[in-house]
Amino acid sequence: MATKSFELRELFHLALLRQLGTRLSGRSYAVKGGICLRFFHRSPRLSEDMDLDIVSQVRAATLEKAVDSVIDGRAMLATLIPLGVTAIKATKPKQTDTTQRWKVMLQMSAGEELRTKVEFSRRRDKIRYSTGVPDSNLLKRYKATPFAAQYYDATFMSAQKIAALAADGRNALRDLFDLHHLFYTIGSKPEEVSALLEPEMVKAAAEKVLSFTFEDFKEQVVPYLSADLMDLYRDSVVFDAQKDGSISILLGMLK
Repeated sequence: MATKSFELRELFHLALLRQLGTRLSGRSYAVKGGICLRFFHRSPRLSEDMDLDIVSQVRAATLEKAVDSVIDGRAMLATLIPLGVTAIKATKPKQTDTTQRWKVMLQMSAGEELRTKVEFSRRRDKIRYSTGVPDSNLLKRYKATPFAAQYYDATFMSAQKIAALAADGRNALRDLFDLHHLFYTIGSKPEEVSALLEPEMVKAAAEKVLSFTFEDFKEQVVPYLSADLMDLYRDSVVFDAQKDGSISILLGMLK
């Protein structure tokens, strides 16, 4: 996928998160998924969409108004105009008490349309969020000033990724890539992660990883990596090492 397309989406997500942080001040929310990994855990994997959790006490109408005001605001468009965006259009296909979703289209001066999605999921239980500043190298890349936002820490993200791997019917190889990154690059501690999970779930995750193939990895993950890593991960030896390392961690959690 084109680097510029990802850069535009990434800048949009950064600007959205910055402005939402102000509007949601004092409320419990957390960035999750690929954007959490990218912005706060230095992941090299790029993401097209942004997902967040928010506590159920925040009314749907309140959140809808906050997100609309950011997407439709002059500040958001002004941030993207230097990169060739001429208009931002959004639809709201799902606005319920459990899930609120926005589909956003960035209209380019050359006529191209870039699409992304922003989705909030409501949580009845307490959100164990951390507060911090997005990765300094990422901010520098976009000449953005630092700002604070709420996100899930590496331990909780690792547990979420293992749960995703264990889920029936899900076959997303990005979960393997992300888990390996969290354990081997970020230093997530297996003993802390295992305390959040049932052994059956960890076992199911290990079995899922065993079923992954290099061909699927090339199709599902490699296109979402930066150019330098694309070349590295075209070699099956690198994938096999990542797969073996993740299985080793998971099996070690069962001992």
